[in-house]
Amino acid sequence: MNYLFGWNPVAEFVLDEFRELNVPVEAVLVDDSCFDPNLPAGGLRVMPVSAVDLQAGRDTVVNCLGYRDLDRRLEVGEFLERMGVSTAFVSRRANVAPSSVIGIGCVLLGDVVVERACVIGGHALLWGGSRVCHDSHIGKAVFMASGSVVGGFCDIGSRSAIGFNSSVKEKSSMPPGTRTGANRFWRGFSPGSSDE
Repeated sequence: MNYLFGWNPVAEFVLDEFRELNVPVEAVLVDDSCFDPNLPAGGLRVMPVSAVDLQAGRDTVVNCLGYRDLDRRLEVGEFLERMGVSTAFVSRRANVAPSSVIGIGCVLLGDVVVERACVIGGHALLWGGSRVCHDSHIGKAVFMASGSVVGGFCDIGSRSAIGFNSSVKEKSSMPPGTRTGANRFWRGFSPGSSDE
């Protein structure tokens, strides 16, 4: 059975595409502390994660948590991974080179481009219209907003966020946990560097 973890615009995009492809989705799962049976979830029932007997090989869960708390996105993603139910979601509208590797639990929405020889770390979230240029490495639970571009041969540290229409200069390194705002240019090479 297929499940979505969390309800927000990410989940709505994933659910829309599943419905276009006639892929059934059983329910939306949420943390027990966030459970609200009246949550409007695209017509799906909402269940606390503890109430579902998830089983590897039978069930898959797409981590739809967003970008506001990338530590939490990674925590939930690794929990689902340990259970053996985490799955990546790559939109059929995304363009991913065959030589690139997409990590477990990633979500790549429509119009994402991942060029040749890239590695996208587990539980990353790439919003529609973002682009990762050749030979780049994106760490775990990285968020790339719409219109963001990572140049070739870059290394983006885990739990980093690249804002709307921002770009990372080729051959740059971005330290883990770095956040850039919208319309920024990053050319940093060390933890002491900043975006301009």
